[in-house]
Amino acid sequence: MLGALEVIRTLNDLGIRTRRPIVATNWTNEEGTRFAPAMLASGVFAGVHSQDFAYARRDAEGKSFGEELARIGWVGDEVPGARPIHAMFELHIEQGPILEAEGRDIGVVTHGQGLWWLEIRLTGRDAHTGSTPMHMRVNAGLGMARIIERVHQIAMSHQPNAVGAVGQANVWPNSRNVIPGRAVFTVDIRSPEQAKLDAMRAEIERAAHAVARELGLGIEIEATGHFDPVTFDPALVDSVRRAAERLGYSHMDIVSGAGHDACWINRIAPTVMIFCPCVGGLSHNEAEEISAEWARAGTDVLLHAVLEAAEVVG
Repeated sequence: MLGALEVIRTLNDLGIRTRRPIVATNWTNEEGTRFAPAMLASGVFAGVHSQDFAYARRDAEGKSFGEELARIGWVGDEVPGARPIHAMFELHIEQGPILEAEGRDIGVVTHGQGLWWLEIRLTGRDAHTGSTPMHMRVNAGLGMARIIERVHQIAMSHQPNAVGAVGQANVWPNSRNVIPGRAVFTVDIRSPEQAKLDAMRAEIERAAHAVARELGLGIEIEATGHFDPVTFDPALVDSVRRAAERLGYSHMDIVSGAGHDACWINRIAPTVMIFCPCVGGLSHNEAEEISAEWARAGTDVLLHAVLEAAEVVG
């Protein structure tokens, strides 16, 4: 957002007028951490989700997305998707280590990985860890551990261009001397290749059911987030590449490993992303950091690519 504001300020400072208006947009709930699925607001704008579906999403405390927007005064009256978009540019840190390792200033994002989030709920039986014989336990925590290991193995078996892990996990009653009777966790699998993405989902679901049967656990699996692999607009990709070359910045083509609002908007308008490096590839971490030089390079490229799409007049 700061890069977009700097572009607009620069155009205003220099008195540059464009044939098409330039709008800085902050899409709500891109991450999906509190309200699943991710990219919720851009998904409504692009027609992927209904507005009612989005408003009904609830967080871990049972609060709905719509209620929370109303509480802070951010329920709007514009019809979702009514505003036409000629092109969308999204500037972002890479959230990975590739650009820094390769010594490149700019990542020209050609594709985005597809994603499945699978919430798995296992039901066993709470029991005392000291007084329950090993062969009489119905351990939901053990089932979760075995499935997490299988997720890793399945992702590794689909290399290259496939990743998978469990980042969110909870057990109940979460007491140090009680065998968990319930476990809920989310599997996150991604690939830029549709066939691999779908194959991993099928294999993980089969493996999870097999683990549950072996341990006598109840199991439920719900897909709480999904988008297919994305190919960004080739003309805009070329525009970003040319801007980097004109400005003398080193660059490389790259695939986005994370989901972004651009992935949904790409369905209804030409879209592209620009990456700049981040230190150590860290993201979603308090130590996340970029240099002023990287930020400047990314915003420079954004400015020139946006001007080409917006068309300077006068």
